[in-house]
Amino acid sequence: MSITKIIQSTLASTLLLIAANSAAYAEEGVLRIGTEGDAPLFSMADANGNVTGFDADIANGICAEMKVKCKFVVQAFSSLIPSMDSDRFDVIISGLGITEERAKKIDYSIPYATTPLYFVVPKSSPLAGLKSLGEIEKALAGKSVGVVTGTTYAKFIEKRIPGADLKTYDATTQQTADLASGRLDAAFGDSPTWMDFLASADGANFTKIDVKIMSMDDPDVLGHGMGVGMRKGNSELKTKVDAALCKMVTDGKVKDASMNWFKDDYTIPCKK
Repeated sequence: MSITKIIQSTLASTLLLIAANSAAYAEEGVLRIGTEGDAPLFSMADANGNVTGFDADIANGICAEMKVKCKFVVQAFSSLIPSMDSDRFDVIISGLGITEERAKKIDYSIPYATTPLYFVVPKSSPLAGLKSLGEIEKALAGKSVGVVTGTTYAKFIEKRIPGADLKTYDATTQQTADLASGRLDAAFGDSPTWMDFLASADGANFTKIDVKIMSMDDPDVLGHGMGVGMRKGNSELKTKVDAALCKMVTDGKVKDASMNWFKDDYTIPCKK
């Protein structure tokens, strides 16, 4: 056999193998889902391998729309992308943030959810009644605002409220301690952090400013939300997952799941 024919034969075999792997989930009626299993409220696996949480609800909703069965594969978050590349599962559903760095290695579905961000202030503060991000940006100029070091939240304050007296903390517990003791005019963080803090004794005299800040308010800083991760080039699977997610968003199922687990709406509107 000539070298040309050998190359052509090898290429054809490789393409057939890729096609077979891409369609395997459909032929078997199973969608294999990689998830962390140790991220409370997002992905939680019990001793028997049963997975519950927001990610599980999203996964089960996708499987229902695609008319396939979900099969969860639980492992450490850091190993999810390499394991998907080696075909341990078809997709990653694990609160996976859409980033440019990850997008070099994997494809993403449409964004479907993002963790809302809020400013928290004393109930007695005049800041508590603000109604828009623009009002907040003006009112916090010259005021002390606490954020956790190295987060996108800190970058957001630096960009949007450069006149604020930014106080940074290595841990959320340090941030909330200073807030509770009156050393901050406001603190900025995500919805789960404030849900826990406001339910505690220290948080009894504090409230969220009723202005929800989402990734789409400043995607350059806050990112693009959560997406389902897939191996590069599987356009058929991406199309089906995108369609399933868009229907779930439109039907309110993503909202229902986030309200159930987080008492807040994490939904990103579907752009068709």
